[in-house]
Amino acid sequence: MSGVIAALNCDHANIAKILELLESEILAIEVGKTPDYSLLRDIMCYMTQHPDRFHHPKEDLIFAKVLEREPGTRAEIETLLEEHISISKAGQNFDSLLRTSKIDSVKAREGLRTGGSAYIRTVREHMAKEERTIFTLAADIFTEEDWQAIEEAVDAIEDPLFGAVIAKGYERLYRLITDEEVTYETSNSR
Repeated sequence: MSGVIAALNCDHANIAKILELLESEILAIEVGKTPDYSLLRDIMCYMTQHPDRFHHPKEDLIFAKVLEREPGTRAEIETLLEEHISISKAGQNFDSLLRTSKIDSVKAREGLRTGGSAYIRTVREHMAKEERTIFTLAADIFTEEDWQAIEEAVDAIEDPLFGAVIAKGYERLYRLITDEEVTYETSNSR
């Protein structure tokens, strides 16, 4: 397996951990408890900033090369690219709803519950589809030269939550996901 695919699968596993935390807060709403709004904001800050800047561009390189090698995948790849856009918009909408839900009302909680549940479901389904289809196909059809070209095009930008150094502001989220102590540098602040 390519290092790029391994890194993308690792990104997906990390996103799945974040979605589990988000889901636990949504479940709190469902049972009538007050969610941890600070944690929800931290989660959505990460989810609305990281994937579009660091994760999806890597996938886009793979999608383009798959399309070059297998033109019959056009519809599937276009669907995945459209899902990147819709996931981004859904995340921004949920984040906006979260930020404007200052009053802990029944209506606000219901909006957060339905919006959060839909967002979680959409992201999980999308990641599974990518792994099951395009990642698997790429692993089967790409040459060593294809992987080399993609690896050279991928920026070596560290993930602010799961990279070697945890960015200031993500310490609590990191601890909740990993139960580990955090080392961070202020120069990596979000």
